[in-house]
Amino acid sequence: MMKKHLLIAWRNMRKDKVFSSINVVGLATGMTVCLMMFMYVVNQTSYDDYHKNKDRIHRVITDWGKEGSRMKFAGAMPAVAPALSAEVPEVEAAARIKQNPELLVRTTSGEAISEPRVFHADPAVFSIFDWTLLQGDPVSSLSQPFTVILTQTAARKYFDAADPMGRTLFIDDRPYNITGVLADHPSNTHLNCEFLISYATVHSLGKYPDSPWMYWGDDLTYFLLRENAHVETVSEKLNALMRGSTQSWFYEKMELPIQPLSAIHWDNQTRGDMGPKGNRLYVTVFLAAAILILAIACFNFMNLSTSRSMERMKEIGVRKVVGAGRAQLIRQFLTESLLFTLVAVGLGVVVFEILNPVLYSYLDASIAFNAYHFKFLYAIVIGMVFLVGLLAGSYPAWFLSRFRPVDIFRHTTARFGRRASLRSALVVVQFAISIILIMGTIILKNQIEFMKNSDLGFDRENVILAYLPQGDDEAKAKYPILKTEFMKNPNVTAVSGAYTVPGVNSQFQMTVGKKGAPPEEQMTIQAIPGDYDFVKAMGLKLASGRNFYKDFALDADESVLLNETAVQALDLKDPLGQKLVLPGNRDVKVIGIVRDFHVKSLHNSISPMLIYMNPQMYMLTVVKIKPENAEDTIAYLGAVWKDVLEVPDFSYRTMKAAYEGFYADEEKTNRLVSLFTVLALFISCLGLFGLTSFMTERRVKEIGIRKVLGASVGGITGLFSKQFAKWVLLSNFIAWPVAWLLLGRWLDNFAYRIPLTPMPFVLSGAAALLIAMATVSILSVKAALADPVTSLRYE
Repeated sequence: MMKKHLLIAWRNMRKDKVFSSINVVGLATGMTVCLMMFMYVVNQTSYDDYHKNKDRIHRVITDWGKEGSRMKFAGAMPAVAPALSAEVPEVEAAARIKQNPELLVRTTSGEAISEPRVFHADPAVFSIFDWTLLQGDPVSSLSQPFTVILTQTAARKYFDAADPMGRTLFIDDRPYNITGVLADHPSNTHLNCEFLISYATVHSLGKYPDSPWMYWGDDLTYFLLRENAHVETVSEKLNALMRGSTQSWFYEKMELPIQPLSAIHWDNQTRGDMGPKGNRLYVTVFLAAAILILAIACFNFMNLSTSRSMERMKEIGVRKVVGAGRAQLIRQFLTESLLFTLVAVGLGVVVFEILNPVLYSYLDASIAFNAYHFKFLYAIVIGMVFLVGLLAGSYPAWFLSRFRPVDIFRHTTARFGRRASLRSALVVVQFAISIILIMGTIILKNQIEFMKNSDLGFDRENVILAYLPQGDDEAKAKYPILKTEFMKNPNVTAVSGAYTVPGVNSQFQMTVGKKGAPPEEQMTIQAIPGDYDFVKAMGLKLASGRNFYKDFALDADESVLLNETAVQALDLKDPLGQKLVLPGNRDVKVIGIVRDFHVKSLHNSISPMLIYMNPQMYMLTVVKIKPENAEDTIAYLGAVWKDVLEVPDFSYRTMKAAYEGFYADEEKTNRLVSLFTVLALFISCLGLFGLTSFMTERRVKEIGIRKVLGASVGGITGLFSKQFAKWVLLSNFIAWPVAWLLLGRWLDNFAYRIPLTPMPFVLSGAAALLIAMATVSILSVKAALADPVTSLRYE
């Protein structure tokens, strides 16, 4: 019986190739989008899931500062892991992982390669994580100083096919004994370590701090919670240990929160973290778009199937007369639906395989399908076949099988055709979804333009940023020479050293208080090391007071600038000349107030800021140039940079590009939402095509009579367009309040946002109406142009 159903289904598909092609293309489009989005969501939501004890793995982070000005760091104190192992019985194992980026590793030929994925680690990492040692002993491989474990990829890179065990690898010109080979990590992990050096090496190099409870930020601390133990108990005991090992001024500002492994990938606030971070906006948009577009594709299948019902009425009548039951007919139509779905899924999988590398590359998403992902892929594909096949085929099966033979042969099925409320409702829902997507695209684009073009309080035009060589004290010492040489070019208007600028994520905070005020009134604010020309190079505006001057000898060590928010936060009634106390009991005087300016994106409110001079902390050089002959000026800067600092390359970027990088995620999301909108409209128009086709076929004699009586092509086209226009207008009234609620909540994520106005809603509704009317007109004009004699002979 199934074979017969499949044979009939295949014949029906081949009989009407246009209808079949439209149906398959609509479903395949929905399937492709769903597969791409679902697999991205699976990849993002399964970060670090390959560890069998993932629910018991946690990380200790640090939270430093006072209320209203706190900072979180991924690294904890180096004393935390040993204390957890020795003093907290609820912890089964604890280990430190300390990144040491940009170490130089020498190949066997002597070439030095900078490796960013080098980590110091305790041996206990193998008790916490499911890291597979292909060679070596997990207990002893990291127990001795100057020992290193390589991943398979790193071993092949440095030793080709040779066995690396027991051989020597030179790292920063020190010999390290290779004690193990580690299987490569999955792509969706935040700990992608290619070199694991024993933590004992830190002690041997003399880099372990004298006060390990007072130093934090570099050591990532992970622990494995014992079964049936409570993480709250560990937190209480750990913070008690910290309070017992530090002084009151320290522990009153320090907390040691505990973070589950599953939360690390989504944590975009903690500083000094590793690995790519997840974007819940992407995941939410992709998941919603996948479901909505798949729903639209299913709706189209229903509409297109029912729209062809007139051609199959006699077939249904004959089959019922010769004994076919309704259940048998339903099975037949569900078989056809499943066959359509199988073909569409097959096409969708092929397109998915072609396009997914392009999409994930565009999203900067590192995704490599492994057995774990393929389990989900197979499950999604099988689920789509049955879910879409049964859901999309259920209504046509029920609709087409319910007619009585006597009604079919008496041509009274028109009365059934009039009951098209579900088909109309599906069109309304389809266009409501499309209108919401159009509105989202317009509003997101407006928000991005608002963020890019707002007055940020600084001048981002014609400013060049170049990083000073990190870890090279000699190069930093040459900064004054570099600045002098830069200023010799008449197109350079200002040069300043800086620790951070807008568009650079590096941030430094310090505790500040009024002179003579009690310690509890101190607060942690953002500190920006700069030099005499920082204000000029950045284009900042002074609200009152003065800038730093070289003629004032004390400015270098005893003067600071505050922004307006810092004045309010510190409650300075008369800020100019006010004495402040910085860490180390350093007294400084406020000499000027700069107007508030944004260092972070407009997602965030402006923080209290203090600008002071500290050449030891300069990380980059800020160069303000004239717009004329910019290329020649940059070439000059590059030549001076290489000559003075004796480095091979001059890498730079503009401040405008750096700051606008804050909105790269939003811009990508906007483009993807635009793409989803086009796809949703495309599939929705396929549904309109089906419904218009159904109506023109059902009213073909009516059209012939109207033409005989003198109706024009425009009049007939308007008749059909009027009927569909009311459904699209109804879609607007449904979509607008939903979009207003959803988009308003999304805009609340921005500290500075555009107001919601009626214009995007009107534009989106008008666009959907025009597209819908254009689609309807294609078929209605075709029907209106048909020969009325042929129409009146229509059977």
